[in-house]
Amino acid sequence: MKISTHRFYLRELTENDVGSRYLSWLQDKETAEFITYKQKNLDELTLYVKTNLLAKDVLFLGVFCKCTDEHIGNLKFDKIINHSAVMGVLIGQANWRGCGVATEILPASIEYLYREMNIDSVYLGVERDNTPAISVYDKVGFLPCTNQPFSLGDNGLAMVHRFL
Repeated sequence: MKISTHRFYLRELTENDVGSRYLSWLQDKETAEFITYKQKNLDELTLYVKTNLLAKDVLFLGVFCKCTDEHIGNLKFDKIINHSAVMGVLIGQANWRGCGVATEILPASIEYLYREMNIDSVYLGVERDNTPAISVYDKVGFLPCTNQPFSLGDNGLAMVHRFL
């Protein structure tokens, strides 16, 4: 399976996508503050990817630049049940942050989930302090919600995108 946009393509991650560059994203100060669980080494990261690939309720995608084939981030949909999913996104490569990656890949991937997997509600949790992310989510059609299928900390904001 492959999702294509103007500048990017998304495909399922593989163990071959795990490397020191991917691990460095989790250790980057700017992204680390917004990631709940961070793998500490390549073995943990490889196991994390393998476990998610085997899970029946997870779609774990890598985001790749079409012109360079560079792996620049990930998009994960999990808890895929009852026509809904929970989304997490990470633009790992710092030089791609703020360049419209999420506003390009999120609509295409959500449309794919709706069309191919009959998913009509996509939820996410975001820290209230992460105003750039909230702005992007708002721009692509996410709205604040109170009935999320996951728990949030005191500083968390739940959002949902619905195809209804």
